[in-house]
Amino acid sequence: MSTGTDRRVAILEEELVRVRREFEAALASVPEGRLHVAPPGAWTPAQIVWHLAKVERGVARMIERLDAAIGPMATVPPGPGTSKILHVLDQFPFTDRTRRLMAPEPIRPPGQVDLVAERGRWNDGRVQLFGAIRQSGPRLSLIRHPHPFFGPFDGWQWTLMIARHEERHLLQLHEVVATPV
Repeated sequence: MSTGTDRRVAILEEELVRVRREFEAALASVPEGRLHVAPPGAWTPAQIVWHLAKVERGVARMIERLDAAIGPMATVPPGPGTSKILHVLDQFPFTDRTRRLMAPEPIRPPGQVDLVAERGRWNDGRVQLFGAIRQSGPRLSLIRHPHPFFGPFDGWQWTLMIARHEERHLLQLHEVVATPV
């Protein structure tokens, strides 16, 4: 963390790194022959990575765009404290896999996915997201955009949503790999 980085941003970055490590470890344990195979109606591990990359890059671009629109004289509310930052989404059932959520069309993966390319896009998206949230800092409190299932989120929530979204799909990855095809 650089000296100018908001501590809450650093906490979110640490959480994003933690979840990504868990996902990468699980993905590494998937047999090569299962990376592009899934039970009927499920996404393959490669398609899950495509989806995660698409969502993360989209959120990073949204934060960049909305932050750029904030006026230079905008009053920034304090936002969540450091002890609360990892709990700003607790009321939303991100990891409840009993509730099936249908991804909006633009973020549904294609039938065939180049996993190597998508992992690169996924990593690029993380770099872009970290740059966007570091640039925004406390102004994340002013960013507002509706989530397709859970309503309006601020920039703090959108950032943490990436980690919770990855956790949801990590559970999905385990389900897909555990189900015989």
